[in-house]
Amino acid sequence: MRLFSIKALAITTLTLVVGLAQAELQPEPIPSVATLPAVYPDTWLFAHDVNFNSMIAGKVAIIDVAADTQEFKGFVDASMMASFVESKEKPLLYVAESFYARGTSGERTDVISIYDKSTLRKVTEVVLPKKNRAQMVTNKYMLNLVDNDKYLLILGFTPASSVMIMDTETNEIINEISIAGCNLIYPAGETGFASLCGNGGMKAVDFDDEGKEISRVDFEPFFSVDDDPLFDKPVYIGDTAFFLSYKSLVQPIDMSTSVPVIKSTWSLVSEAEAKANWRPGGWQFAAADETGHLYVVMHKDGYNGSHKFGGSEIWVYDTKTQQRVNRIKLKTNAFSIEVTRSDTPLLVVNTIEMGLDIYTTDGEFKRFINVGDAAMPIVLHAGK
Repeated sequence: MRLFSIKALAITTLTLVVGLAQAELQPEPIPSVATLPAVYPDTWLFAHDVNFNSMIAGKVAIIDVAADTQEFKGFVDASMMASFVESKEKPLLYVAESFYARGTSGERTDVISIYDKSTLRKVTEVVLPKKNRAQMVTNKYMLNLVDNDKYLLILGFTPASSVMIMDTETNEIINEISIAGCNLIYPAGETGFASLCGNGGMKAVDFDDEGKEISRVDFEPFFSVDDDPLFDKPVYIGDTAFFLSYKSLVQPIDMSTSVPVIKSTWSLVSEAEAKANWRPGGWQFAAADETGHLYVVMHKDGYNGSHKFGGSEIWVYDTKTQQRVNRIKLKTNAFSIEVTRSDTPLLVVNTIEMGLDIYTTDGEFKRFINVGDAAMPIVLHAGK
């Protein structure tokens, strides 16, 4: 019986080997290099992985959130608390990143790395001579393009804050403007920008074709940094930036000109919801669609510090009527969200488990996407 089993195994193995030989795959040509379109489909999204486990190996992954298979399209490197922006006028991706001569120590070099969207190859890099690029947990307002992408604005920190201006035609740093006491870069007007300040006010700066400051406005405090601070991650709908407060107020600011106009506040919550301490929270916890709807990650029983931990629901508001129009209960708590610019928009939820749950904007769950080997894809950028 045992001899028969050995003979049967030998015959089966020989049959398998012969079958494999007959089905042998033809060798793949080398090199085999795929390219991406210069204009990405509108269901593609950038997932910025800061990779706290190994910050020198951060990346920006490109994901098709509508695909059932082969969702991962590629990535570009984004080292050491990098910041990222996609050009809408040129087939380029910009990454502000830092390197150290011995990996995590030694002489520091700050650069703007510029990548081709089709090949994902680095086209060039621009060295920042002062080595003062702001290194912090990334968000969308550390690096921005203005004036039809003619100028790249780069947040500096020494620890005094500043904004470096790069001409994207020559790739030269043409000026640096101090914004001491304030932080981040919110586009305003054609070439202007604004920053929130530590006193509860705002600073707005405009510059000319040579990057020189031509106007500056310091706004008096309009929110309380102690009682109800504003989150520093607004959502732009058209030319209006919607800032949210820790206790669920909405502060719209008209950014259509270089001198912003601060509008009246309104609330995300009813009196009963306020008593239950429903509050926004997460990292990139708000997004908008093309119709002017505002999407906000919300959690119940909020307290001082709970703004860091995401939420179990997404509430949707019509910003014209200032009324909630939908309430989406999530499969897994959200940490960051984004809405695609596609004809049929998709709501993308980076969960607290650091994967992507994909929903319709009505709240129907569609699929889960594992973002390759991404450790913390906490900032999501919808394609332009």
